[in-house]
Amino acid sequence: MGVRLLRTPWPRELGDAVSAAARQATGHKEDVLAAVHLANGRWAAGTRAAVYLPSDSADADRRVGWEQIERANWDAEASVLHIYETTDFGTPLRATELKVEDPGRFGQLLRERVDASIVIQRHVALAGKRGVRIVGRRSPAGTDADVTWNIVLDKGLEPSQPGVVDAAEEALRQVRDEFGV
Repeated sequence: MGVRLLRTPWPRELGDAVSAAARQATGHKEDVLAAVHLANGRWAAGTRAAVYLPSDSADADRRVGWEQIERANWDAEASVLHIYETTDFGTPLRATELKVEDPGRFGQLLRERVDASIVIQRHVALAGKRGVRIVGRRSPAGTDADVTWNIVLDKGLEPSQPGVVDAAEEALRQVRDEFGV
């Protein structure tokens, strides 16, 4: 088990260690920049444009654009890499847990590509110091991609509270107007 730097086509010395699903996930059209062998025998891999994560199906991987990853963190004690995907406003983030010995280069790539997807990030106060974080993101693989927007409420604010959704949407409108996006 461990971290291997890979470029497609996948190196021969890995042989069957890399699942057929992982090899086919990119359709051999994207260079794999880093991959990590998971404790369950599967692989997670990252390219310039996306991360390939194991799906619930044993023979398939999910392609998730870097701009759709909200955050990730490493729990060294449990040897688990937690990856959280953005979702619609007011719904819980989708969480994926990858059990790995050490995320190594894959963890570094994850951090680099998620950071590279952020175009605009602004905190707007709504109630005292509490407010929303408005984040504009796009695929780091190219500058011509559309910007997608995320609204992240501070702790203590809920979408069900009166006026919070309207205030958050107004904050988004102001940030978009300010930056002309």
